[in-house]
Amino acid sequence: MTTGTTGRPLRVGIIGCGNVALGFHLPAYQALPEVYEVVGLVDPTPERLELGRVAAGLTDAQIHAEASELLVRDDIDVVDVCTPQHLHREVVVAAAAAGKHVLCEKPVAATPEDAAAMVAAAEHHGVVLGVVHNYLFFPEVRALRALVDSGELGAIRTVTVDMLGVVDSPGAAGYQPLWRKDPAVSGGGVLMDMLHGVYLAEHLLTEPIEAVSARVESAGDGAAVEGLALCRMDGAHGTALVNVGWGHGQGGIAVHGTRGRAVARYRADGTMPWAPFESLRVTTEAGSRILEVPPGEELVPLVANAMRDTVADLAQAITTGNAPAADGSVARRILEATIAAYASAALRRAVDLPLPVDGPLHRRGVVGLTDLDVPADSPLRPLRLFGLTPTGA
Repeated sequence: MTTGTTGRPLRVGIIGCGNVALGFHLPAYQALPEVYEVVGLVDPTPERLELGRVAAGLTDAQIHAEASELLVRDDIDVVDVCTPQHLHREVVVAAAAAGKHVLCEKPVAATPEDAAAMVAAAEHHGVVLGVVHNYLFFPEVRALRALVDSGELGAIRTVTVDMLGVVDSPGAAGYQPLWRKDPAVSGGGVLMDMLHGVYLAEHLLTEPIEAVSARVESAGDGAAVEGLALCRMDGAHGTALVNVGWGHGQGGIAVHGTRGRAVARYRADGTMPWAPFESLRVTTEAGSRILEVPPGEELVPLVANAMRDTVADLAQAITTGNAPAADGSVARRILEATIAAYASAALRRAVDLPLPVDGPLHRRGVVGLTDLDVPADSPLRPLRLFGLTPTGA
């Protein structure tokens, strides 16, 4: 197992050649040729695998239809897992057992039980498990966290992350383009898809989420997942509001402390990353000013740069032994907070974290709601969300 100190680039195998993998992960590694070399790809869909092979400049011998074929290779240092989340556990646990470091797409898994097994495997085998919480590397997010850490805003009381203008993007056509609408596969709807908002809220609150309350609405007639989620997430000292929805609603970030506030705005008050960042205004007793942060980029270069910084951060973690920006344990807590939001919406009460390890939400994620004592008058029953049905149906 490499530690990144051999003097050669870390050799990467990417598992899953979907839109995110080929559009952002592969170019991120290619942008850092002194740090990484992509030497293998895996995908069960021949056309996606061939697209990846050409883009990566690999030979037929370096590509595989099965992950197991890549994991037995001794020329792989890092495995990048870009499969749908319900498939993460098997691949990550096997990669860790093979002594490979892992970068895993978000969410880390579809269930907390799977996430816990992944974290335990990485710890047991002494490998790094990083998770793609790439919005942490957006320039305005870095500026906000630096402002929070400086103490200028005082003790943080509230963080509001609005993402009500999320674009509903389908998956790769050659695989299952609507897999995000199947709760057993995706683990949830727009909130799970955009749990970026959850980890940004906790990151700026600077303390773990301890309790969640939420309301969700259907993604449309007959939909099994939500298209709108309005969440309150409490830490020990502060509260975050995370509002996420597919559609054309408002976006932005606001941080409020005992001494002042900071507000990040995006083009036409839209949602990142589709709406570029415009300004970051800081207001304290001393007055109001616009913080000097470069204007935001359009979607593709913004996400590309953040992904490049994500994989660079992983290499730094492998080399130094420090934790990556988002490790498996952090990602597991963010996943639990997201699932707790669904439980809160169904039960009509706040849900504490961590989730009980012997409970159905831990074992089965959002579809475990069907094993809970969900009230007959739960607003999710008539919507038939996540497998719930009206009482008597």
